[in-house]
Amino acid sequence: MSIKRCLFLLLWLGIFHKSFGQNSPYEYYINVNSNLYFPRGEVNHGIYPILWYDKETDPKLLLGGIGVGFSVLHALHEKLHWKVQSNLSKHTYWDEPIRLLDNSGNMLGPFVSGSSDFMFSIIATMHYHLHKKVSVGTGLGGQLLLASYSRLPNSPSDERHIAANQYYKPLMPVIPLELSVKLEKYLLNIRYEHALLNRYKSPLSEYKNGKYSILYLEVGFKLQ
Repeated sequence: MSIKRCLFLLLWLGIFHKSFGQNSPYEYYINVNSNLYFPRGEVNHGIYPILWYDKETDPKLLLGGIGVGFSVLHALHEKLHWKVQSNLSKHTYWDEPIRLLDNSGNMLGPFVSGSSDFMFSIIATMHYHLHKKVSVGTGLGGQLLLASYSRLPNSPSDERHIAANQYYKPLMPVIPLELSVKLEKYLLNIRYEHALLNRYKSPLSEYKNGKYSILYLEVGFKLQ
């Protein structure tokens, strides 16, 4: 990770730490999430399950998108509150099929490989209360790509490889749509984040459409 990205993370941690130390009507939550990556415009990408077993794949136990985060809520009045949230998440998806050659030059495959993007995100939303415990909200956010890796199938020499993806943009703006249920000690969220730009860098962006969306299923644990 670059020095610039490390400083970015430390800045936000410092802001949250300062806010947590104030005596104010804020609510703080530690969040855990599972998530599904939905490709848009890429016919060769597919949805990876959150948790599944498939005897035909390698590995056979498929673990998809997961993450942790921290959020701050502040009530403006009985019908409105705002929320700022940060997340560290893994987004996993089926990547483009890979064609390999054996030692004689014969075609093997195609093989379907899984890829994972590791993201740090900041989301700010304004919520309207449909009920005392139920609210809907939207706002603006950004995802910072920390790393992206693809798991390649066994090569003819029986070596397994993890390849780093260097052709994605480091920053992606997103529009979140969220439904929340606020209980006494828990915050339940269903959030859909819509990426606004093509994720590929130039020149790949000129002929590849890499837009996507993420669906999060999230539980927040209130800090006392």
